[in-house]
Amino acid sequence: MANLSTTWTARDYGVAFNQGTLANQAAILTQVQNNLHRGTLGSSTSPTSTQVNNWIVRAKQELMERFNFSWKRAYAYASLAAGTAQYGLPADFTGDGRETRLRNITDDVVVEYVDPITFDISFPDPKGDSNSSPDYYTIKERELWLHAPADGTYTVELEYARSGDDTSASDISYIPEIYRFKLADRVTFLAFRYLQNWEAAAMYKVDWDEGVERSKKADAKAKWAATGYAFRHWSYKK
Repeated sequence: MANLSTTWTARDYGVAFNQGTLANQAAILTQVQNNLHRGTLGSSTSPTSTQVNNWIVRAKQELMERFNFSWKRAYAYASLAAGTAQYGLPADFTGDGRETRLRNITDDVVVEYVDPITFDISFPDPKGDSNSSPDYYTIKERELWLHAPADGTYTVELEYARSGDDTSASDISYIPEIYRFKLADRVTFLAFRYLQNWEAAAMYKVDWDEGVERSKKADAKAKWAATGYAFRHWSYKK
């Protein structure tokens, strides 16, 4: 399958938190360094500062994988080409179509999501359909599919769950500080495991696991409250 190259531009809606104590990735590295009590980390230490920075990126991605907070949401916009029904997705896209929203900014309307099976049944050849303002979309095989193909130049905005693999891997501006400390716990665990200090590794793993469990419960309560304590149901009719 050809890799579709679509230019998405990140849209900043102010989802950034106060810098606080752990203002950036360098501050998390310093926090881990202090937890290890091994002096300043550098290119020749064990572990090296490069290894720790890689673990921070890994821990951030694991955090994104576990939660669906509002700060996990990302927004990006792209231009549609007339007659084109398939587009690539942003580099940090994760999840599936059910976690997305697509808005036609040009016409100021929301494009309705359809699951891939229903989309294929309803629109077996969207590329062959008459062009118009897109009214339905799906996401399959890491591609955005539209029905109908645009009949002109439109700008669409995609809201989606980000993976943590951002354009700038060191970007933590959208992560609340309490979770930055959790990242430090996770990376400290990885560092002590690397050093085969099993007792210290186990202690920080407990801190990470317990912190994640508390956060998952808080996340579930927040999402339940956002529904008005009621289940939601969507149906699609062609």
